[in-house]
Amino acid sequence: MTTLQELRDNYDPGYCVPKCKICGGMGWLRKDTDDKNDPEFGQIYPCPNRYLKGWDTEMGIAIEEAKFLNWDKFIQTNAIKQMRKAYDIVLERGSGWIYIHGEPGNGKTIMAKAAAIYARKKLGFRSRYRKLSEIMNDLRSSYDDDFGQIVYQNRLKDWAEVKMLIIDELGRDRKTEFSVQSLSDIMDARYQDAVARQTITVFVSNFSPEEILQQYQIDRVRDGRFEVVQIKGHSVRAGMKQREPTGEEWWNK
Repeated sequence: MTTLQELRDNYDPGYCVPKCKICGGMGWLRKDTDDKNDPEFGQIYPCPNRYLKGWDTEMGIAIEEAKFLNWDKFIQTNAIKQMRKAYDIVLERGSGWIYIHGEPGNGKTIMAKAAAIYARKKLGFRSRYRKLSEIMNDLRSSYDDDFGQIVYQNRLKDWAEVKMLIIDELGRDRKTEFSVQSLSDIMDARYQDAVARQTITVFVSNFSPEEILQQYQIDRVRDGRFEVVQIKGHSVRAGMKQREPTGEEWWNK
């Protein structure tokens, strides 16, 4: 028979992560003060862990896929270790650029998605993972609106200001004047913010910067303050399937 104490110990209010060490699962906090002159007296504010409770669809990764993207459980190939080192550097610093390129099948995309999840769920960074074509489609559709230029600028600002932006499949899109200019606009804004140590940008591609970017973009990617990671070796995609994580919400552990 379940005791009253056991019920209390196992009770989950459901407003934060279970048994949150900060709020106990209630999701809200209140400053411990009896001073009625304190401007925070009686005020409540959300627990810092509340963002862990729900799933942030803005990341661009479905929760069911995310359960299999625990990078600690990936086969630790040289490529995986090389990318993890680069991600660890920028995540610890909280700013910078990484350009990762190499042959398909070496884990570039799964590591990119894993990094986005880790940044959001473990570090609390607002993060997004997108293919370049998806970003271009979002910006291009701005002009379906009667106030297209204003909508475009607002969307561009949103892409420019997100804390961690991972752009995959760079170089696979059909280059148009619009896509070239839009990518330049995003890179320009995020370059300045990275130098100011405010944002993280990751570019993932099968191509080197010199193969697909304009010269001034190459110069920014090759800035000595940032990381360029070239992945070599054969595809390990088949092996990855054999040792996937177990499909748990690893980010809450």
